[in-house]
Amino acid sequence: MKMPPLPDNELQRLRALQRTRLLDTGAESRFDRLTQVAQHSFQVDIALVSLVDSERQWFKSAQGLDACETARDISFCGHAILNDRILVVEDALEDERFFDNPLVTEAPHIRFYAGAPLRSADGYHLGTLCVIDSRPRRFDDRDATLLRTLADCVEEQIGRQRLEALRQSLAESEYRAQLIIEGANIGTWQCDLQSGQCRFNERWAEMLGHRLDELGQLTIETWRERVHPDDLELASSQLERHIKGLESVYECRVRMRHKNGRWVWVHSRGRLLSCGDDGRPGIIYGTHIDISAEREAMIQLERRNKALAVLNRMAFKLQGSVDERITQALALGREFLQLDLAIASEVIGDVYMVRWVSAPKGAGVEPGLRFELVQTYCRLMLEQQGVLAIDHMGQSAYASAVCYRNMGLEAYIATRLEVNGELFGTLNFSSATPRAQPFDDTDRMFLALMAHWLSDMLSRQRQQDRFDKLAEQLPGVIYQFRRWPDGHSAFPYSSAGMEQLYRLPPQAVREDAGAVFERIHAQDLDSVAESIVRSERELSDWHVQYRVLQGDGSSHWVEGRARPERLDDGSTIWHGYLTDIEHEKQAELALTASEQRLRGLFELSSIGIALSDARTGRFLDVNRALLGATGYGKAELLNLGLSSLTPAKYAQADEQAGEALARDGRYGAFEKELLRRDGARFPVRQQGMLIRDAGGQPLIWTLIEDITELKKVERMQKEFVSTVSHELRTPLTSITGSLGLLTRGALGPLPEQVFRLVEVAHNNGRRLHLLINDLLDMEKLVAGKMHFDVRPHDLADLLHEAVECHRPLGEDRGVTLVLGETPARVQVLVDRDRLLQALANLLSNAVKFSPDHGRVDIDTEPAGQGCWRVLVRDRGEGVPQEFRSRIFEKFAQADSSDTRRKGGTGLGLAITRELMERMGGGVGFDSTPGQGACFWLNIPEAG
Repeated sequence: MKMPPLPDNELQRLRALQRTRLLDTGAESRFDRLTQVAQHSFQVDIALVSLVDSERQWFKSAQGLDACETARDISFCGHAILNDRILVVEDALEDERFFDNPLVTEAPHIRFYAGAPLRSADGYHLGTLCVIDSRPRRFDDRDATLLRTLADCVEEQIGRQRLEALRQSLAESEYRAQLIIEGANIGTWQCDLQSGQCRFNERWAEMLGHRLDELGQLTIETWRERVHPDDLELASSQLERHIKGLESVYECRVRMRHKNGRWVWVHSRGRLLSCGDDGRPGIIYGTHIDISAEREAMIQLERRNKALAVLNRMAFKLQGSVDERITQALALGREFLQLDLAIASEVIGDVYMVRWVSAPKGAGVEPGLRFELVQTYCRLMLEQQGVLAIDHMGQSAYASAVCYRNMGLEAYIATRLEVNGELFGTLNFSSATPRAQPFDDTDRMFLALMAHWLSDMLSRQRQQDRFDKLAEQLPGVIYQFRRWPDGHSAFPYSSAGMEQLYRLPPQAVREDAGAVFERIHAQDLDSVAESIVRSERELSDWHVQYRVLQGDGSSHWVEGRARPERLDDGSTIWHGYLTDIEHEKQAELALTASEQRLRGLFELSSIGIALSDARTGRFLDVNRALLGATGYGKAELLNLGLSSLTPAKYAQADEQAGEALARDGRYGAFEKELLRRDGARFPVRQQGMLIRDAGGQPLIWTLIEDITELKKVERMQKEFVSTVSHELRTPLTSITGSLGLLTRGALGPLPEQVFRLVEVAHNNGRRLHLLINDLLDMEKLVAGKMHFDVRPHDLADLLHEAVECHRPLGEDRGVTLVLGETPARVQVLVDRDRLLQALANLLSNAVKFSPDHGRVDIDTEPAGQGCWRVLVRDRGEGVPQEFRSRIFEKFAQADSSDTRRKGGTGLGLAITRELMERMGGGVGFDSTPGQGACFWLNIPEAG
């Protein structure tokens, strides 16, 4: 604990404190009202006006605390008076100055403290206005402004006390001092009551805005003419009482007219000094003091006290529902501000809605009335911060505003209503006539405090509404469980969910909880009972999961949470809830089993798998396959990241994968090389997915497939295709041509059996020739050696040509090609021959997979983004679900068996995709099994 040091001006500060004459005085409502407002406004346990004496801090006013003083060396306020700033301790247990302070570790268990220094008129720190709570709290700028405002009000009350003390001191000493000191800053006067002649000093004239020489002959009429008519009778009466000896001194406060027409408040004092020989009054001598500022301060102080009294009434005296209390508060606010109309509104988007209103009868303003926000005065207020106050709209900077022209309100004061830090609406008061007295700081303070109270009420109401709705929908039980020292227990309160969980109505356990314990599973009963005893003994939170028996003999998992509280009679009451967690528990058990299975798959997978930190890239876990592929031990690899295993030449590919990961949450498979532990490189196919752990941290699952053997096979396949294609093409062309001549009878008719054999050989030769051509086309496409002559062509012409060329394909099976309406004058940018080749592949496939006497439709439609789509639709069996992902791969066949019914190389669609992509287009399909397939080409439009 750190003791508060003494201020540098401690001696002078203590003298200033003594001069207030407040120490050890009785309670006063003017201070108690302020601490009550502070306690309610900040919703804290304690609010104090604390005065720091030499050895103690003494409380002039205390809310929520019975003690009247504590030692200064353990006080928080001793620290708060060291400078002008508000001292805020949001959590005393985390502050090295206070964590072991007895006021923190013992009653009143201070956790939160905020204290605003209270200053004397000459600037010395006398003590604080402080708010204290037993819970940690946040304290923002808005809270600081409110606390400082209330502290200023306390300072005004202290100043008033000092002022009264000064007056008393002056009354005691002025008769011992010379009444008139020439040249003093006090107006002096002397009047001969016999002749009526008067003498005034220069200061007396200056108070009224004159020079003495311009007042002319000075008589008692000079004074009478300048006294306010309403005060003249009082002044004359007081003077008469003094002359008659009924008062020891003449004293009166009157208003006197200033040269510029305003009224100056003057404190006039005098005493009869002599009488004539006949006993008649003679000379009376006295002073005039300008007390206008003091009078105004008193008026403001009275208004502030009245404002605080009204706010106190709002906070503690109003009754009824929230709507009724708000309406009553608006009426009180109207009365205090002396304005006609009071509204608390809600702003919903661009709409201003009257929620609560207080207005004269027949005003025509009712709750629910709506306006466009831009048409209201509140729009002006929402464009600025704080309170907007306009005394006379027509003479203000807002005279040209639309709202003034439409509504004509002259006086207006308003501020924001915020609920939980968000704009709810406005609190505003207005009148159709200008305000006689301009709005002052008291009016603004009143409105700000009222808005703070109203916002707090709305916030609590919103929270209550949410709680009520949640309680109605909550699937479990909200309850209070009480246990007495003799072991008897009951549920004084339980929600309707008690019947769902325990099959017991709430009233059945209100007096005795035994029925609940009878329904707890026998294997869990002892642990539940033990947990209740432990929670009661330690006053610790109760949290248990257990099973409850159902009517059919089965059981459901239940979770209970509660917080205990010791009552005065020694019993303990728990406030908590119970909820059915059967599904969660079963899911938890299933998840545990699933995690075990996934771990097995992780370790047994032949593909390398790594889990890494998305921010650092460091490996968090790797499987055996990745260890085997890289040659590292697990401990070594976990100290590395994927970038450490990647050669520099693949930096751009990794960067593109990272961009896709950030954009889409995953990146597709791409090929690269990795480094083994011995420095050798090996090819891999890599893909990844972004996930987040339970704490929200980003992680990456990466699949790393070693494709060394696949690359070898691919290289051998390419070499084989190239060799076979080139070595077989020439002799196969000759063989196919020769067999064709024989089938056409070039050497004369052949015997029937020979003809059939030659025809079979010729058909198989043609099929092999097509395979070789497809292989060569694919090789050219992959190698980038195929030439494309891209230029504009008429789409309709291309489609007619393709359809006419392929009509004979289906004639032997009765399959017809039907070309739909083609777009006129549409030019597409393609290589004519390559597009016809792509169309040929789709048309031949459609005919091949169509049923006998079937129909193939060819249609066109705009595809967007500067493309036209050509659709080829058959009515065959459709594309099998398991084949769809591979349909555009090389050598892909839906039926890859040796006995498949449909012939083909498996390269047609792969070639089609390559051709279309090289021409800036695309290919795709839609298919419903059993209802055919629709393949389409996206073709770029020219120009």
